[in-house]
Amino acid sequence: MSDPKRILVIDDEESICFAFRRYFESRGFAVTVARTGSEGIARYGEVAPDVVFLDVRLGDMSGLDVLEELRRRDNQSMVIVITAYGSLETVTRAIRNKAFDYLVKPLDLDHAADLVGQALAQRAALTGCRAETGEAAVAVAEPQLVGSSSVMQEVYKRIGRAALVDSTVLILGDTGTGKEMVARAIHDHSPRRDKPFVAVNCGALPESLVESELFGYVRGAFSGADADKPGRFESADGGTLMLDEIGDLPLAVQVKLLRFLDSHTIERLGSVKSKELNVRIIAATNRDLTQAIEQGQFRQDLFYRLAVIRITLPPLSQRREDILPLAQHFLGQLAAAGEAPAAVSPEASEALCRYRWPGNVRELRNAIEHAALMSGQGPILPGHLPESVRRGDSRSAARAASDIEKAIDRYLSLACAGEENLYQAALEPLERVLIQRTLAACNGNQSAAAARLGLHRNTLRNKLREFGFDARDA
Repeated sequence: MSDPKRILVIDDEESICFAFRRYFESRGFAVTVARTGSEGIARYGEVAPDVVFLDVRLGDMSGLDVLEELRRRDNQSMVIVITAYGSLETVTRAIRNKAFDYLVKPLDLDHAADLVGQALAQRAALTGCRAETGEAAVAVAEPQLVGSSSVMQEVYKRIGRAALVDSTVLILGDTGTGKEMVARAIHDHSPRRDKPFVAVNCGALPESLVESELFGYVRGAFSGADADKPGRFESADGGTLMLDEIGDLPLAVQVKLLRFLDSHTIERLGSVKSKELNVRIIAATNRDLTQAIEQGQFRQDLFYRLAVIRITLPPLSQRREDILPLAQHFLGQLAAAGEAPAAVSPEASEALCRYRWPGNVRELRNAIEHAALMSGQGPILPGHLPESVRRGDSRSAARAASDIEKAIDRYLSLACAGEENLYQAALEPLERVLIQRTLAACNGNQSAAAARLGLHRNTLRNKLREFGFDARDA
């Protein structure tokens, strides 16, 4: 009989160590626990674990420092980071040091078991392969992306993984969700961080100037071209070029972009001389590119070349737990800029959380700046918030109440007509939509969706099968 697989748990919470040991030992694993970082490093050398669960916050040292030490000893170990404080910097530093994945507290042990299975499979596939060289840790700028919601945790994870490679990235999301900040985060955590980051809004350029702005031109290329001029591609050489609102790029320019992605060369307008460039492309849009392809407005081959890595940013309405942390973040920025610091009253906080934020994070930032100005040096009260925020809340609530009343009236009419099983008939559509939208808000993460819904993960799986959804994790 083969030896059991070995798991090392490094966590300063006794209850977590106990839960991991009981859960995994009952499934045939050999589990070792360590309560401090230094003890974890020592145990790592003693037991040579197949998988490590490592908490970010330990009593004697940072879990990320422990991870770096484990990497120096063994670059192929499967480390799963545990955190209750999943910021972008935490996730990207963990991924930079080749953590296999990470778990967010409160823990889902079933999900942890799934990760162990995936980690063991990858470890088996890597057996005998040459160890890769590790990357040196770098200083990280002040975070611009704020949020600890489960959907943002998934975004952070994708940013961290995208930063490790040089593939093209397509960022999707509504206006105001922070697509440029995501692009900057990928650049800032990548090996290109010391090179230029150039952002271009394709939708803001006149169609007649798009080609010359992006690719440059030579003297005499057109009337008024009195000298050679490099374009944005050349300005970004060695670094990253973000093409925002890529869906607005004219078809003729789409062809030239596709040619660059295939050959890494450009030609200035009016020239036949090719120039080789080293530029990473990150594209972003709030448009439905699939629909644009069907309408003949966007090239399908370009879409596939851009969407090697795809990151979808959720609207603020789907990450409501991040509203107040974002508000505090914006207040901190105002204070750092010399503005009078302000606090948000409980009543104003409640109004902020109830509002639907159609303009997303950008609208929230503008609302906080407005409220801080109106409040002077005092706390922000509901009356200091923009009128749209104050009134939009009551109108949304009235519309929702009206829709609910109409649905109730319809089912009451059916009851009077002698229909049966109305309770189930009324609840099933609501339950279906609630589960579907929550799962979408969590980027397909069933553990996160189950936690948000207050359901056990197995209950959610059963519901997904019942409604005919794909019950696999996205």
